[in-house]
Amino acid sequence: MHKRGCTLVVIILGMLWSAVGVAEPVVVFGSFTEKDNALEYLNRVEARIDEQVRIVETVINERRFYRVVVGIADTSDAQLRQQALNAGFKDVWSWVSPDAIIEVKASPDLLSQGEGQVVATHSSGIALASDTVRKDPYQMQNNSKLRANAQTNISGYLKSYVVAQDAIANNFFATNTIYQAQNSGRLMLETFTDNTVFQLHYELSPLSVSRAIGGDLQSYNIVGDNYRVSDIETSLTNDLSSKTQFYQNLDRLNVQWRLGAGNLTIGRQAIAFGGARFINPTDVFLPFDIRTFNTEYRTGVDAVRFQKPWGDLGEVDVGVVLGAGGKRDRSAAFLQVSNNIGGKDYALAYIEYARQSLVSLSLQTEIGVMGFWFEGAFVEGDVDYFRGSTGLDYAFSGNTFGMIEYHYNGAGIDNTDRYLSLYDTLPYQRGGVFLLGENYLLPSFSFQVTPLLTLAIQAIVNLDDASGYTSLSAEYNVAENFYIDFAAYIFVGDDLTVGASQTPVLGSEYGANPNMLYSSIRWYF
Repeated sequence: MHKRGCTLVVIILGMLWSAVGVAEPVVVFGSFTEKDNALEYLNRVEARIDEQVRIVETVINERRFYRVVVGIADTSDAQLRQQALNAGFKDVWSWVSPDAIIEVKASPDLLSQGEGQVVATHSSGIALASDTVRKDPYQMQNNSKLRANAQTNISGYLKSYVVAQDAIANNFFATNTIYQAQNSGRLMLETFTDNTVFQLHYELSPLSVSRAIGGDLQSYNIVGDNYRVSDIETSLTNDLSSKTQFYQNLDRLNVQWRLGAGNLTIGRQAIAFGGARFINPTDVFLPFDIRTFNTEYRTGVDAVRFQKPWGDLGEVDVGVVLGAGGKRDRSAAFLQVSNNIGGKDYALAYIEYARQSLVSLSLQTEIGVMGFWFEGAFVEGDVDYFRGSTGLDYAFSGNTFGMIEYHYNGAGIDNTDRYLSLYDTLPYQRGGVFLLGENYLLPSFSFQVTPLLTLAIQAIVNLDDASGYTSLSAEYNVAENFYIDFAAYIFVGDDLTVGASQTPVLGSEYGANPNMLYSSIRWYF
């Protein structure tokens, strides 16, 4: 989330940082009670993020904490958060620190020995009522803001994707080149008090298509009713045959209370599980299709959730996610326990949903100079299956980063003739599964040409039917909070055909998809 809402407090603190070096808008990657743990985590962040990583020392309720941070003076909050997500850091949060910076980055050698030089120390002692040490996206307000009874931030974005979709010609139907304009405006309001957070996100998304295409747009996410008790009307357009449609999404509406034992959140919120980079087998709550363009904010679900810190790096996360009408067969319950043991991040999760029981284990660690992850989930109930993802990442240099992941989808099949029938099955209706085959390979490579220009290539290959696609993209930071993107999606595989009963049959998972080019502009406020 972009917590840069132009408040007077942020401006004043930013000016103070520039003048005397004691306050800076930052993104926090982790918070620790032991400096050695913070130093170890700093090394992990530094290996994957091409920015200057530092440690902030702060005192909260007479207890000292060490936060691993990256400044956003030169890199915008939005860009840094996306870098963090691409590198596997999912729970980062924004913060404006009134406290001192500990310059532990004296040299890589010193860091590897757990040493650092304290340049300045200062603590205000003003803090949240219960500032926990877990990586919590709600812990992003600086202490000085809490001196008032309430602080309200208003932020958001405007995005526009102009898409050219290649002509389609197969045995079932044919079209000329299709043009799309996918637009989205998101307004985010968040109010903070000493121990309460109120969050409201609303998104309005006009979609214009040059002609009807006879199917869903995988690159465009229209929110359904899964895991929401009730909802506002998704479509604002009376004429559903119109080439221009208006969609809306009340994506966040929740209140969080900071209690002595942890954080309690009630309402519409984002919930995600798993440590894999591309496909998370544990994630059953409205994951995006990987062909979707705008995936910056995860779709909110209606839930009651309690998160309790466990040591420096651990957490116990338990909750109930409510579906349509609060009915049991449309709802879910979950428990996740995570911690760092011997420098390795472990997470064990249990989820009950739609008469299904899911048990998963995930691991994130290093193998030499490479990052490694594994995530496996067993599902038992009306439909039994296993899904697993494992992969490696490696920083070739300070501005070059690569990842590769293998995914096994036990809910899928290797018979292309039955692909379309899968969409009516339980894993695809309620279990967050969207891939049709069984075996997949997902490589990606990114290169930061300049601080303002990043190039990336990513692919997904269905190893069973030899289909897949490659995305080539470029992102340019035109000005502060303003970005331009260019991308091409190139698909390969056997095309759609007509079956014996004159029904469509997929020759492969991706072969029927037309190639696409798009350009987008994004502005954050």
